[in-house]
Amino acid sequence: MSGLCMIIYCSRSYLKGTAPELEAQTRRILATARVSNKKAHVTGALAFNEIGFAQVLEGVDSDVMPIFERIRRDPRHGDLRVLSRMQSARRVFPYWSMAYVGTPHGHGRHPLAHFEFEAALTNGALPQATQLLECPRQIVVAKSEPVAG
Repeated sequence: MSGLCMIIYCSRSYLKGTAPELEAQTRRILATARVSNKKAHVTGALAFNEIGFAQVLEGVDSDVMPIFERIRRDPRHGDLRVLSRMQSARRVFPYWSMAYVGTPHGHGRHPLAHFEFEAALTNGALPQATQLLECPRQIVVAKSEPVAG
Protein backbone atom coordinates (compact mmCIF):
# COMPACT_ATOMS: atom_id res chain seq x y z
CA MET A 1 0.00 0.00 0.00
CA SER A 2 1.41 3.41 -0.90
CA GLY A 3 0.58 6.92 0.23
CA LEU A 4 0.86 6.10 3.91
CA CYS A 5 1.97 8.62 6.50
CA MET A 6 3.74 7.69 9.73
CA ILE A 7 4.03 10.11 12.64
CA ILE A 8 6.17 9.28 15.66
CA TYR A 9 5.93 11.61 18.63
CA CYS A 10 6.49 11.74 22.36
CA SER A 11 5.06 13.96 25.06
CA ARG A 12 5.30 14.58 28.78
CA SER A 13 2.53 12.92 30.81
CA TYR A 14 0.36 15.13 33.00
CA LEU A 15 -1.46 12.13 34.47
CA LYS A 16 -1.39 11.96 38.26
CA GLY A 17 -2.12 9.19 40.70
CA THR A 18 -0.96 5.90 42.06
CA ALA A 19 0.31 3.16 39.75
CA PRO A 20 -3.16 1.50 39.58
CA GLU A 21 -4.80 4.88 38.90
CA LEU A 22 -2.31 5.64 36.12
CA GLU A 23 -2.96 2.21 34.64
CA ALA A 24 -6.73 2.84 34.67
CA GLN A 25 -6.30 6.24 33.03
CA THR A 26 -4.04 4.75 30.37
CA ARG A 27 -6.56 1.97 29.70
CA ARG A 28 -9.28 4.58 29.12
CA ILE A 29 -7.03 6.42 26.66
CA LEU A 30 -6.37 3.13 24.85
CA ALA A 31 -10.05 2.19 24.67
CA THR A 32 -10.91 5.54 23.06
CA ALA A 33 -7.93 5.39 20.68
CA ARG A 34 -8.74 1.89 19.54
CA VAL A 35 -12.31 2.80 18.62
CA SER A 36 -11.49 6.06 16.82
CA ASN A 37 -8.43 4.64 15.06
CA LYS A 38 -10.33 1.61 13.81
CA LYS A 39 -13.06 3.84 12.38
CA ALA A 40 -10.42 6.00 10.67
CA HIS A 41 -8.32 3.04 9.40
CA VAL A 42 -5.36 4.28 11.45
CA THR A 43 -2.94 1.83 13.07
CA GLY A 44 -0.08 2.24 15.49
CA ALA A 45 1.31 1.74 18.95
CA LEU A 46 1.28 3.68 22.20
CA ALA A 47 4.01 3.51 24.82
CA PHE A 48 3.67 4.93 28.31
CA ASN A 49 5.82 5.24 31.38
CA GLU A 50 5.76 7.55 34.38
CA ILE A 51 7.48 10.31 32.37
CA GLY A 52 5.55 10.37 29.17
CA PHE A 53 3.77 8.99 26.17
CA ALA A 54 5.28 7.95 22.88
CA GLN A 55 3.18 6.97 19.93
CA VAL A 56 3.36 5.79 16.35
CA LEU A 57 0.38 6.64 14.14
CA GLU A 58 0.17 5.32 10.60
CA GLY A 59 -2.35 5.52 7.81
CA VAL A 60 -3.44 7.75 4.97
CA ASP A 61 -2.49 11.35 5.76
CA SER A 62 -6.12 12.57 5.64
CA ASP A 63 -7.03 9.92 8.26
CA VAL A 64 -4.00 10.37 10.52
CA MET A 65 -3.88 14.16 10.75
CA PRO A 66 -7.31 14.77 12.38
CA ILE A 67 -6.47 12.16 15.03
CA PHE A 68 -3.04 13.66 15.58
CA GLU A 69 -4.53 17.16 15.96
CA ARG A 70 -6.94 15.87 18.65
CA ILE A 71 -4.00 14.23 20.41
CA ARG A 72 -1.98 17.46 20.19
CA ARG A 73 -4.76 19.36 22.03
CA ASP A 74 -5.32 16.70 24.74
CA PRO A 75 -4.70 18.25 28.19
CA ARG A 76 -3.45 14.95 29.67
CA HIS A 77 -0.02 15.62 28.19
CA GLY A 78 2.24 18.45 27.03
CA ASP A 79 5.62 19.24 25.49
CA LEU A 80 4.63 17.19 22.47
CA ARG A 81 7.58 16.63 20.11
CA VAL A 82 7.22 15.14 16.67
CA LEU A 83 10.25 12.87 16.34
CA SER A 84 9.52 11.85 12.77
CA ARG A 85 6.91 12.36 10.08
CA MET A 86 7.48 10.38 6.94
CA GLN A 87 5.84 8.66 4.03
CA SER A 88 5.85 4.89 4.22
CA ALA A 89 5.26 2.13 1.70
CA ARG A 90 3.73 -0.17 4.32
CA ARG A 91 2.44 -0.21 7.85
CA VAL A 92 4.60 -1.42 10.73
CA PHE A 93 1.50 -2.22 12.84
CA PRO A 94 -1.03 -3.35 10.20
CA TYR A 95 -3.22 -5.39 12.57
CA TRP A 96 -3.28 -2.99 15.51
CA SER A 97 -5.72 -0.09 15.85
CA MET A 98 -3.52 0.79 18.84
CA ALA A 99 -1.03 -1.62 20.32
CA TYR A 100 0.09 -0.80 23.83
CA VAL A 101 3.46 -1.16 25.46
CA GLY A 102 3.80 -0.08 29.07
CA THR A 103 6.91 0.01 31.17
CA PRO A 104 6.35 -1.88 34.39
CA HIS A 105 8.08 -0.23 37.35
CA GLY A 106 11.32 -1.94 38.25
CA HIS A 107 11.62 -3.89 35.00
CA GLY A 108 14.95 -2.62 33.66
CA ARG A 109 15.11 -5.37 31.04
CA HIS A 110 11.97 -4.09 29.30
CA PRO A 111 12.93 -2.34 26.00
CA LEU A 112 11.03 0.82 26.94
CA ALA A 113 12.86 1.05 30.25
CA HIS A 114 15.79 2.38 28.23
CA PHE A 115 13.88 4.77 25.97
CA GLU A 116 15.33 8.23 26.47
CA PHE A 117 12.13 10.21 27.01
CA GLU A 118 13.97 13.28 28.30
CA ALA A 119 16.32 13.36 25.31
CA ALA A 120 13.38 12.90 22.94
CA LEU A 121 11.37 15.63 24.66
CA THR A 122 14.33 18.00 24.66
CA ASN A 123 15.83 17.30 21.27
CA GLY A 124 13.03 15.73 19.27
CA ALA A 125 15.67 13.76 17.42
CA LEU A 126 15.46 10.99 14.84
CA PRO A 127 17.58 8.54 16.89
CA GLN A 128 14.85 8.53 19.55
CA ALA A 129 12.19 8.02 16.87
CA THR A 130 14.04 5.01 15.54
CA GLN A 131 14.48 3.64 19.06
CA LEU A 132 10.82 4.24 19.83
CA LEU A 133 9.66 2.49 16.68
CA GLU A 134 11.83 -0.52 17.45
CA CYS A 135 10.54 -1.00 21.04
CA PRO A 136 6.92 -1.81 20.19
CA ARG A 137 8.03 -3.70 17.10
CA GLN A 138 10.12 -6.03 19.29
CA ILE A 139 7.32 -6.58 21.75
CA VAL A 140 4.14 -6.34 19.68
CA VAL A 141 4.91 -7.27 16.10
CA ALA A 142 6.87 -10.34 17.15
CA LYS A 143 3.65 -11.81 18.58
CA SER A 144 1.47 -13.69 16.15
CA GLU A 145 -1.78 -12.42 17.64
CA PRO A 146 -2.65 -8.88 18.79
CA VAL A 147 -2.57 -8.67 22.57
CA ALA A 148 -5.71 -7.49 24.26
CA GLY A 149 -5.67 -4.36 26.32
